[in-house]
Amino acid sequence: MLKELTKKDWLALLGLPESRIPRFLILRGTRNLKTNYAKHRDYFTDVIEVGSPNGIFEDVLIGSYKNELIGYASVYGDAMASEITHAFGVLGTSVVIQTGCCGALTERILPGDIVCATKAHCGEGAAKYYQPNAQEMEASDDLLALVSSQMKGPVAVHQGAIWTTSALLAEGKEDIQSWSAQGYVAVDMESASTFAVAKYFGMRRLSILFAFDNPSQGDHILLTDHEKQERRNLGETQMIETVFSIIRAF
Repeated sequence: MLKELTKKDWLALLGLPESRIPRFLILRGTRNLKTNYAKHRDYFTDVIEVGSPNGIFEDVLIGSYKNELIGYASVYGDAMASEITHAFGVLGTSVVIQTGCCGALTERILPGDIVCATKAHCGEGAAKYYQPNAQEMEASDDLLALVSSQMKGPVAVHQGAIWTTSALLAEGKEDIQSWSAQGYVAVDMESASTFAVAKYFGMRRLSILFAFDNPSQGDHILLTDHEKQERRNLGETQMIETVFSIIRAF
């Protein structure tokens, strides 16, 4: 069964030499899998595109960045995030950083602001298979400590607990109000899954996201659509640059 596949099995399935196992894995939560794959590929040299004979994985690579081997994958939702983290966890990758966008659940977070998740509520489906009794999964303290020192840019940075869901279009006003009332500052679709699998394999874990919108408010009344998109672009750039800064510093 798939759970019993070993490191040797995964190396054979993915066509990887052991020397190419990365220390870091970056996941980008997105519907636009190939667009973000192409964007991130430009950061790396000596790239190996990771797949398998039956096409189980796409939009996954391992490349060199400043002499550090890093894995990258575009993922959407809990299933994809958990599967990629699992495979790299078996291989021995020791750090996973979830990136992407989120919906803000508090008025103080504007579109484009950075949200660093201190913990993620398991409101999706994958986490329970790796951490059956957990309701929340925490980020790694040593990586959280690096965020403040490595975060440089024009947009605000917020730390707090987030909610992870697996059904974006099923979010209703009552859900948003409930999550906000419980103290969650944002909602995403991958972080709890990534954290749960990472903990299972003893991997350090972090989630750095930029706010796309604020579901509790609808359209933010203080910003035009053009201004919001400009802020999102700034936030995404700051998010990516911070991830690479953390990797260099770790």
